[in-house]
Amino acid sequence: MNELIEIYKRIAPELMDVVEERYVLLNHISYSQPVGRRMLSGLSKLSERIVRSHVELMKDNGLVEFTQQGMVLSEEGKALLPKLGSALHELNKINELEVLIQQALQLDKVVITSGDGQTMLKQLGFTAAKELQDIMEAHDIIAVSGGSTMAAMADAMPQKKIQPTVIPARGGIGERVEYQANVIAAVLAEQLQGNYKMLHLPDGLSEDSLKVLLQMEPQIKEIEELSNETDILIFGIGQAMHMANQRHLSKELKDYLEQKQAVGEALGHYCTMDGDIVYASNNVGITLESIKDIPHVIAVAGGREKSMAIIGIMRACKKGMLIIDDKAAEGIAEILQLR
Repeated sequence: MNELIEIYKRIAPELMDVVEERYVLLNHISYSQPVGRRMLSGLSKLSERIVRSHVELMKDNGLVEFTQQGMVLSEEGKALLPKLGSALHELNKINELEVLIQQALQLDKVVITSGDGQTMLKQLGFTAAKELQDIMEAHDIIAVSGGSTMAAMADAMPQKKIQPTVIPARGGIGERVEYQANVIAAVLAEQLQGNYKMLHLPDGLSEDSLKVLLQMEPQIKEIEELSNETDILIFGIGQAMHMANQRHLSKELKDYLEQKQAVGEALGHYCTMDGDIVYASNNVGITLESIKDIPHVIAVAGGREKSMAIIGIMRACKKGMLIIDDKAAEGIAEILQLR
């Protein structure tokens, strides 16, 4: 396959550009259908003339259907899209970079997606949902963190009868409602015809307060017990100082994190780029240290600006699958001098 692609690139490089443009259009139609030509032009950054030319040909080839509401993928288009994506994956040398990052960070698997802005978020969510579908089994306990990437994953999950129990990975009620782990757990459970548990607990409580709550609140104790039996953990990664500001940490604590050179945050834990945990907020749920006991771990993050954060958190995890976009992958490769 690689040799054949290289021959095509040498003989007709313009052909590969056309294939990539049509793949981009099929992808955007898949996420946004039904979609009009003007919107498709805006999403793809291609002119309306080029979009018209591509979609007319793909319609003639049975990949796209035109409806009154807009364009949609045909069944044949839906079947072709992942195959085409796989071929272009090889074309763009993404496989090689996935292996390099996997080996450098000592992970089980790395998956690199592509896209910009909201497209990147949708692609990360779609890929995370697909990978989660591949590993989850009936009645699994699934723990999920908060954040926009996790919300995109839950939104991208098709309806299936898996009947898991979905729990928030950690407490925390300071984020936008739709990005809270409680809400994401509920959405995911509904899509998978399972049940969910909620944890109404702010970050940063004292140890004494947590002990009292665990004794007095059966629901909190239940979440703690389910956390210890988790089959799958899926979580997002943030930049340390951004998350410290978002969670309204004290100035003294933020100064401490800067002094310790914290770069990444996940599950209430702040890490250096070497993977050293320099601060962890008191809370109920899963910790970076307890990840070693969870059979399946998936981390998802995107954006070049998160490259150092991703490196630090995954060095702390020392296991699992990492799903990132191509910009984050390029940043990681540059920092770790993988090329």
